[in-house]
Amino acid sequence: MQRRLAITASAALLVPGLLAAALVAHAADARGGRPADHGARAQFVGYWMGIDPLDGGDSRRGITTNPNRTFSVIGRDSVFTLCDGSDRAIITGTARIAGSALVSDDFVIKCTNTRATVKLKVRYDVIDRNIVRETVRTPAGELVDKIIFHRVSEE
Repeated sequence: MQRRLAITASAALLVPGLLAAALVAHAADARGGRPADHGARAQFVGYWMGIDPLDGGDSRRGITTNPNRTFSVIGRDSVFTLCDGSDRAIITGTARIAGSALVSDDFVIKCTNTRATVKLKVRYDVIDRNIVRETVRTPAGELVDKIIFHRVSEE
């Protein structure tokens, strides 16, 4: 009798626990990722501003998520050294999470004054909740620039 009571009590506690776990898993799928993945993704999403130590220009980046668990990056600088010092260019790219960083081998500066395209690699490392370091390299891996960005808005 005690054994049957223990089994019934265990089942009564187990079933709600399993249902709660199923609801959490379903909610994570509806958001487009696992709960841990969502936290990693959220740390990069937002509008970021910084000062480029290379040329003193105002640098801005917008980072959003895509349905396929990648990120879209769009950027604007007040000085594009790689576009003959013009402010006439736009930065675009698609990035992914690699470890604790956001990385892209598809970071493109399109110079609208010369119609040149500069392809680069970029890496964003989290320094603090609202601070990231952007490291830009050539496709061969040579350092181009490092900028500290501060998040000014989320999503």
